[in-house]
Amino acid sequence: MKKKLFVFIFTLVSSLSFAEFNDGRLTKFISFDLASTTSRGIEQYNRLFSSEVALLSHWWEGLAGFQAYEDSFDLTFGGQLWFPFANWYFETARIALGCGGRYHFQRYKDISSEHDYLFNTTFRYQSKSGTTITFYGGYGGKATKIDALSSYVPWIYDDYPEAGFLVDKIWQNGFEIYFEHALNDFYSYPLFCSPHYKLGAAVNLDSGLRFGGDISMRIADGYATSPYVDSLIFKLSARYTF
Repeated sequence: MKKKLFVFIFTLVSSLSFAEFNDGRLTKFISFDLASTTSRGIEQYNRLFSSEVALLSHWWEGLAGFQAYEDSFDLTFGGQLWFPFANWYFETARIALGCGGRYHFQRYKDISSEHDYLFNTTFRYQSKSGTTITFYGGYGGKATKIDALSSYVPWIYDDYPEAGFLVDKIWQNGFEIYFEHALNDFYSYPLFCSPHYKLGAAVNLDSGLRFGGDISMRIADGYATSPYVDSLIFKLSARYTF
């Protein structure tokens, strides 16, 4: 009985992620996330709440979100444009090149404020069978104010490269697996180089709901001879696409 119920539920689900990239629809979604940190990094043994909203179309994308817990909050805004002159359609896939930007603000209570701004170029391949591969790379800047030093050094400025890739596969029954490796994520922008690795799975329902979970690991000096796991975060998410 349980096996039949499992098969029935998965027969009802369908793929929604990145569909607008190929079919030209305007898609909107809102998501809510709950993350739990471990003994690694600054955010130890905390529950992080976040929410994102997005508008996605055939030629552009926009995304905004916030994250908060007891001592910190983050705001992030991002956008992406696809070039009509660097866009190719095939019988079973679309390939496009584009550019985008992102702004991030973070405030640690009684400790510091941080502004990050990034610009990148993006390559995306998406098949009609549900495989999406995205590569991006660019440059970013950071302006940090340390509360205890603000009278002497108002702002500390840094710049750094950014790069990453995402592989996402959604099967016809709606089951999804994704993997990301990048120098930053949506709410965290460490200086080079502390890359993160994210592995997750989700279920996409034809009602527009998506339920997923992932584990993200950040490694300080990730490309050096003695890397150190600086952050380990478990996250659950719920998304509604309409």
